[in-house]
Amino acid sequence: MKCRHLPRVLIFVACIVLSESTVAAQVAVGSSLTIQVSDRDKTTADTIGKAESLGGYFNSLDEKSVVLKVPATKARELIDFVKTNWQPIEETYRAEEVVTTLDQLRANLKAKEQLYAQYAKLLANADAAEIVDVEASATKIIGEIEVLKGQLHALQHRVDFATIVVNFQLLERERPQDNANSPFPWLNTLGLSALLRGFEQ
Repeated sequence: MKCRHLPRVLIFVACIVLSESTVAAQVAVGSSLTIQVSDRDKTTADTIGKAESLGGYFNSLDEKSVVLKVPATKARELIDFVKTNWQPIEETYRAEEVVTTLDQLRANLKAKEQLYAQYAKLLANADAAEIVDVEASATKIIGEIEVLKGQLHALQHRVDFATIVVNFQLLERERPQDNANSPFPWLNTLGLSALLRGFEQ
């Protein structure tokens, strides 16, 4: 006996169609630069502004660093911008080839979609006794497909957008010498140097 209506669980959003022709070697690139700055806020604004002008964005931000994402083809331009405006005291670069992992994810996704299609055919011809088991299996496959889609999207994004981390090291400001005289004679009579030393004790 054929079912007149398929269960709601079978209402499934189609997966993103992926091109069969993939790049021979896909690489996820990233760079980390540590720079000395006197004005962290201005440096942060400048680097984020440059990333945005290249079609990128800032991924995260804290007091010590800013993580930027830019199209992979623009990564070198952003790195050169940072190195031109601030002298890095440390720099690292990484390149990870991920074509094998991408191919495996695509193959797994295709296999799961084919399996789901088989369950859909079974449900179309299942009787009341079979439908519960087949529906449960179909639900499980849908969950696995969604996980694979998420992993594939995240990895492809790593290929498309390079990760540039800019770490900040604040420049220490030199304190005036204790015996330094102020250009204002009346300040020299106050003994400010001695007063400051008293507060520090």
